[in-house]
Amino acid sequence: MKLRFSIKVFLYALADSLFHWLSWMAAILGYTHIFVWDTDHVSALSSNIWLVVLASLVFFTVCGVYKSLWQHPGVGTMVRITTAVFFSTFAVYIGMRVYIGNWINPALGLMAFYFLLTLSLVLRLYKLVLEIIISYMRNYMRLLPRKQQEPDAVRTLVIGAGDSASSLLLRPSQQGSRPRKILGILDNDVRKHGYSLHGITVLGGDEKLSLLVKELDIDEIIIAVPSMKNEDLRRIVRMTPINRCKVRMLSGLSADKASDMLREVNISDLLGRKEVELDAVKLNSWISKKVVMVTGGGGSIGSELCRQLLQLDVDKIIIYEISENNAYNLKEELKVKFGQAGRFKVAVRIGSIQDSGRLDAVFNEFKPSVVFHAAAYKHVPLMEECPRLAIDNNVLGTYRTAQVAIKHGVERFVMISTDKAVNPTNVMGASKRLAELAVLGLNNQSATEFVCVRFGNVLDSNGSVIPVFKRQIEAGGPVTVTHPDIIRYFMTITEAARLVLEAGVMAAGGEIFILDMGEQVKMVDLAESLIRMAGLTPDVDIKIEFVGLRPGEKLYEELLLDEEGLTKTIHDKIFVIKPLPAPNQAQLMVELEQNIPDNGDTRGMIKIFVPEYAPETFE
Repeated sequence: MKLRFSIKVFLYALADSLFHWLSWMAAILGYTHIFVWDTDHVSALSSNIWLVVLASLVFFTVCGVYKSLWQHPGVGTMVRITTAVFFSTFAVYIGMRVYIGNWINPALGLMAFYFLLTLSLVLRLYKLVLEIIISYMRNYMRLLPRKQQEPDAVRTLVIGAGDSASSLLLRPSQQGSRPRKILGILDNDVRKHGYSLHGITVLGGDEKLSLLVKELDIDEIIIAVPSMKNEDLRRIVRMTPINRCKVRMLSGLSADKASDMLREVNISDLLGRKEVELDAVKLNSWISKKVVMVTGGGGSIGSELCRQLLQLDVDKIIIYEISENNAYNLKEELKVKFGQAGRFKVAVRIGSIQDSGRLDAVFNEFKPSVVFHAAAYKHVPLMEECPRLAIDNNVLGTYRTAQVAIKHGVERFVMISTDKAVNPTNVMGASKRLAELAVLGLNNQSATEFVCVRFGNVLDSNGSVIPVFKRQIEAGGPVTVTHPDIIRYFMTITEAARLVLEAGVMAAGGEIFILDMGEQVKMVDLAESLIRMAGLTPDVDIKIEFVGLRPGEKLYEELLLDEEGLTKTIHDKIFVIKPLPAPNQAQLMVELEQNIPDNGDTRGMIKIFVPEYAPETFE
């Protein structure tokens, strides 16, 4: 990019110097000989060409003419050029009076000034006249009633007047079968206000968004600022008014059509989490040519782990899943995406992690080297109603899977945990804490390395709040939020899976890895953003109702216990905590199976094994 700009500056500087010399040549020949060739005067001027070149370079540079080459021309550009032309012409006039003679008079300098100014402006501003004409025509059409224009056109405002917006405006603009009519641009750079970009006027800053959307009857807002911060994006979404105006983002500049460059704003844009890139070299050094088993492989995290693993040099991936529908759908998806690139590396086996015999058979068949254990019951309200099932699956099922992994010589066992395991107030969180203790305690009892990875909520995962909110919005509301102050950590499914893989590489056994979840988000803000992203207005088009905390639900989540120490790793989004002393697993599992009743005080028994578990009482 710098090289291209340097060449551009060089070519313009060369043209300016040439034009300056030609301007003086035309002035001398025109004034003294009415454009008849005069060898003496031409020779005198040519011998002092260095003076012309030096004056052009110095004054065009000092006046900032070359700094504005990649900006859109306007009044500021014309002022800089006029100033540069005046001072450079004056400097040459003085120099020629000294080196050539007194026959160089002010009239010659004035003629040279006009010639050079004309050539310099034509060189840079030939597009401006066309833009001004088109701008006036567009402004006139913008003020006409909508019915006098194309009735089906998508009336659009663009935010941003930079290179991205310029590329957008130069491409055919259509949304499906409907033409897109761009009525104005907003940009917070006050220096651009009032100017036009390819005939579209910059109407002001984004503080005018609500007013202009109403006045111009806007259907769509396009954000053409790739570097926009998430807080600015949230502010724009909040400013989107009542009249069902949608917000879209410019996703790239390589498409031929404007419609191919645009995408809907999604909730991860509002969270502002940067996408994590996998270190494929490091991961392949660990996992290359190995058989990897993913329990719960058909779930949200498990399926994304499979997608990421298939981009690495694994030998085979075993999807172990109790839901045949989830397993079948994932296998068909992976076959379409990855099945054409040589040998298809995926095998599916249906089974429960509570079934030691089935686990033993699958491990014996494929002999996996690495296990990612993502199978679990995770719905808090359901586990509050069925606490024994949470223990059977999340704790005993995890322990049985770990025992079979030890039996078959698995190298590394990575368990997916949750922030709800920290100071749990619900059965699901307590069961995951027990599962952490179960696997970490096995770490020193075999060659298998056991680690846990703990993180918060995942956007758009099965059963998460985002799909629930979207269904409620599609149904016309209300959107139900449990409490106005409830906050949660969120990350994307892709980010969570990639960080789990990165943590798996760093593991040495016995650690709990904590993923950087960023800032906690208020659920009511999330609900409002989703409503606005649908082109609606909270509490006007869609009501938000507060229904109260559910059994076992906390206002906020935690990622580590007070006694756990947080330590940085080589990855800036992964931390590790020192392992706490673990109980005797065999004895713990026997006591759980024998003492936790099918009915009765299950929560009281859980608290014996997880002292920090603090269930709340609900009516």
